[in-house]
Amino acid sequence: MLDYRESATHVFGHEKLIVYKKGLQFVISIFALNEGISRKVIACGHLSRAADSIPINIAHASNTTSPGERISYLGHANGSALECAACLDVLAAKSILPVENASSSKHLLADIVSMLISMQKHNSTRISEAHAEYRTKNGNLFSHEDLLVYQTGLQLVAWLETLMKATVASRTDLLASLDKTTTSIVLNIAEGNGRFSGLDHARFLDIAYKATVRSASLLDLLETYCQYDLSAGYTFLRRIAAMLVSLSRHQKISSKPPP
Repeated sequence: MLDYRESATHVFGHEKLIVYKKGLQFVISIFALNEGISRKVIACGHLSRAADSIPINIAHASNTTSPGERISYLGHANGSALECAACLDVLAAKSILPVENASSSKHLLADIVSMLISMQKHNSTRISEAHAEYRTKNGNLFSHEDLLVYQTGLQLVAWLETLMKATVASRTDLLASLDKTTTSIVLNIAEGNGRFSGLDHARFLDIAYKATVRSASLLDLLETYCQYDLSAGYTFLRRIAAMLVSLSRHQKISSKPPP
């Protein structure tokens, strides 16, 4: 009888891919990182789920014969990788995770993203991986980090963290909901920027916009319960909303087929 355990390492082609192995390496590193975080926030759960999504979608991409499906799965993996990077930025912005720890994990993600982008560009009947060094025009690891809307989103997250530490509120549920919605803004901007379809990108921007609207309404509710100055939060949200509408409109127009 064949011992599956002895032959399992050679059962599927995706198990030989460097990018798949790096995806698994990232999952292991994130598990250890999460274990060391004393205060769990919404970004921690997102980080674990998005990390798992990377190797799963790489496996699907490697084992499909349809070029369209392959690109779609690669887009899912790439989007999840950028979501993970955004989760690390959120944790760093909240001072829950040291910046140097976030940076180390993001460099591993940068390797994964560069391989996924290369796979998408050289899509063929068989998946092949190449490693292309990737840096943005501003020298960042990921293109979404260049976006003003993303930077403003992180400023909003950091502002809310300061508010949560300073506020002794009877409505801690509102603060928890704000943590969820403001984190959603940042993560959806990042993940959308990693999708290979313009319409898919626009869909994530629209989700981020809805989270922005919900954050504004939650801030209105919080204002009725506390005496703290929330004007900075409103300013961040107005800027984010305006930029998201503009970016989504651009993506949708760019994705229209020529007449």
